[in-house]
Amino acid sequence: RLSLYSKLVILMTGALILGGAVFFLGVEWDNPNTLGGMPWWKKILNSFFQSVTLRTAGFDSIGQGGLRDSSLAMSCILMLIGGSSGSTAGGLKTATVGVLLLALRSGLMGREQVTFRGRAIHYRRVLNAMTLALVVLFVFVFSSMVVSTVEDLPYLDSAFEVASAMGTVGLTTGITPTLTPFSQGLLILLMY
Repeated sequence: RLSLYSKLVILMTGALILGGAVFFLGVEWDNPNTLGGMPWWKKILNSFFQSVTLRTAGFDSIGQGGLRDSSLAMSCILMLIGGSSGSTAGGLKTATVGVLLLALRSGLMGREQVTFRGRAIHYRRVLNAMTLALVVLFVFVFSSMVVSTVEDLPYLDSAFEVASAMGTVGLTTGITPTLTPFSQGLLILLMY
């Protein structure tokens, strides 16, 4: 028997891997800068790899700088979610995002209590998840605006670098070496 936490982590991890892979496969299928020139089976494999690596290792099997804007945005989301507690991955963590989604479901259904598999999640845990998510979102948006303004770069490229730093992923669209020491210092701080 698995604990409620373990069930939530497994469900979220599976959904993020599969959902991310399907997203990247659909958006990048014909992009010559990423998956476009590959045979179909390599496209599928690299879509799954992209979905996983954004939340954990930060290995680069396709050029991140060649991603379409919607893929850059999805990459930011996956990097900010990160891995699960107890892992070396950064981010909000899968269970925290799972609790947020369960709270959203409860709110939309008009329920006063957040439940998963017939068990209630304590209000304090839901409040902690919301607090953490809002702090991370604020730091992410503000830091992305600062890097974009200081470096005179498109916001989405700056957001990708900031999300990578906050999630301790280590991926880049290729702009990190060209950043000023101020922006590089900010990214280093965000890693902590």
